[in-house]
Amino acid sequence: MARPTVISDELLLSTAREVFLSRGLRATTAEIAEKAGVSQGILFKRFKSKQALFRAAMNVDTDPTQPLPIDLQARVGKGEVAETLNHLGNLMLKKFFAIIPTMMMDWTGSRESSDEPLPPNCGPDRAVQGIQMISSYLREEAALGRLQQQSNWESVAQMFIGSMWHYAFLQVVMGEVHEQPITPEQYVHNVVHALLSGIA
Repeated sequence: MARPTVISDELLLSTAREVFLSRGLRATTAEIAEKAGVSQGILFKRFKSKQALFRAAMNVDTDPTQPLPIDLQARVGKGEVAETLNHLGNLMLKKFFAIIPTMMMDWTGSRESSDEPLPPNCGPDRAVQGIQMISSYLREEAALGRLQQQSNWESVAQMFIGSMWHYAFLQVVMGEVHEQPITPEQYVHNVVHALLSGIA
């Protein structure tokens, strides 16, 4: 008698990632299980909850002690400012793609495991720290003559973060309903270009 085929975690996660990215929050574990060719029981045995599956599938990897995914202070005066902001924006999108669904699950009371902690870096204190770190980076780059001087770098930092959050929010909520005219990388590039052009 043939042994049953073992489905790897990698296959389950790649399938879940594909479904989550196309369906957004409307994706169900039943859909993911069917597409992967396994039972929902297998999914929950390996990942415990839809939230845990989402976080694993989207490869959430953040340092809970850091408000931002990169150390901007270490990048002052190094490389191109646009390159640094592009890198930061892409990492923030990845983080937001993971944070938004778990926050929404919590808000709607649909979390499947009430004792599962919220993802790191989603509290208001961390958000304020992130804004301050980005505005400080921009201010120091301007002091070095690498950007035009501005009266309110905090506004620029908020526009940058808000743009990333809005894009991720629309993709998570609308999923395949929202026609995505550009890739996340192109979107970040366009936002950074618009902000730096406005500053100039």
